[in-house]
Amino acid sequence: MSLDTMWNDWTYWLSSMPPDSLVWLLLPLIVFDATRYCFAALTVWLTDVWHELQHTSNTNHLARSYCPSVSLIVAGLNEGDSLQGTLERLWGTYPRLQIIIVDDGSTDNMAEVARAFAKNHQGTIVISKKRGGKSSGMNAGLAYATGEITIVLDADSELSKSAIWDIVQPLADPAVGAASGNVRVRNGSTNLVTRLQQYEYLRSVFLGRIVSSRLGILGIVSGAFGAFRTELLRQMGGWDVGPGEDEDIVLRIRKRGLRIEFVPQAECYTDAPTSWKVLTKQRRRWEWAVVTFESRKHIDMANPLNRHFRLDNFFLFAERWIFNLLLPLWFWVYLIWLFCSLGLSGCVYPGLLFYVLYVLGDVIQLLVILWYSPHRGRDWRCIAVLPIMPLYQFYQRLVTTLAIVEEMLSRRSFRDGFVPEHVRNATWHW
Repeated sequence: MSLDTMWNDWTYWLSSMPPDSLVWLLLPLIVFDATRYCFAALTVWLTDVWHELQHTSNTNHLARSYCPSVSLIVAGLNEGDSLQGTLERLWGTYPRLQIIIVDDGSTDNMAEVARAFAKNHQGTIVISKKRGGKSSGMNAGLAYATGEITIVLDADSELSKSAIWDIVQPLADPAVGAASGNVRVRNGSTNLVTRLQQYEYLRSVFLGRIVSSRLGILGIVSGAFGAFRTELLRQMGGWDVGPGEDEDIVLRIRKRGLRIEFVPQAECYTDAPTSWKVLTKQRRRWEWAVVTFESRKHIDMANPLNRHFRLDNFFLFAERWIFNLLLPLWFWVYLIWLFCSLGLSGCVYPGLLFYVLYVLGDVIQLLVILWYSPHRGRDWRCIAVLPIMPLYQFYQRLVTTLAIVEEMLSRRSFRDGFVPEHVRNATWHW
């Protein structure tokens, strides 16, 4: 069958579909992706456009008048190759900066690189310890922090020159407990896997967190780059055992009635996984959190009878339950129903319709991203991967479903090598 014939048959099928049948067919797309990404992003964008036209918007402007003392913790394992460059780029970017490097049981030259840097850079502390995982490393650094604000940074990440200045500004407001930086993919041009993640980070981290922060339901501060009130961290006893410690600490802060802000200007560049195997392992770990934290450890935040209940916390949890827990499972039920109802050959035209609409949705989101982006000349190139994104999203739903099921049935997160076994065995298994 030629493409012209297929196109004509598909358009005829589409035009002959009764409106009510079309709505039922598209219901998963409407409630699963369009609501979460397109509709919410367009609403926030239209609001900002309106304020811009009224000359009342400060969306793209961030005053840098707040200058607290900052302790920056770089905790890592076997990061000797990347640490030197990270530290050199940090130095001199902020006037009141203490750098704390934590070598979490490395077997490479990370400790030697850190001590060589500290020898020539005043205000730098190096801690070497037995491996205890990322939370353990950050807590070790927190014990030596003297700054009003504590920033955590991955050892293999790179900050924009004004990133520290930018990320501390929301913390001038005492109602803000933490601020999340804007994590971007540094190695996006490596291969198809990283190119897809480059656009995904723009959509989910950059645009998604602009929307979540504006709605007051931001529930995570990127583990790669985030800022916290030092005294608040100490009052809470620091970070609990991960994985997912970046989300856990934020939910604990929200329990205290404090806001979480996203700072898109505070850019952090990190290397994304370059293979499907490593990416799958990373995303499984990320998706375990919705079961571990929102469905177990911090479930009290959604209980109207509990003192930690607030409407914004309830909406945060509802968003996570619906879009990260229930709908991924429902998606497969829908696919089974579709195959049983139409057969394999009958799913071709509906599949093509879904594909076209998903690509169109990504085009809309990319246009919104470009409106907010300070790097339009670079970010518009992500348009090249949009035709592949529906397949990438299908892969993500597979990984999400696997992660949900294994965490619900076996608490898989507490057998993950991200945290050393002796630490996993000593902590509570939520």
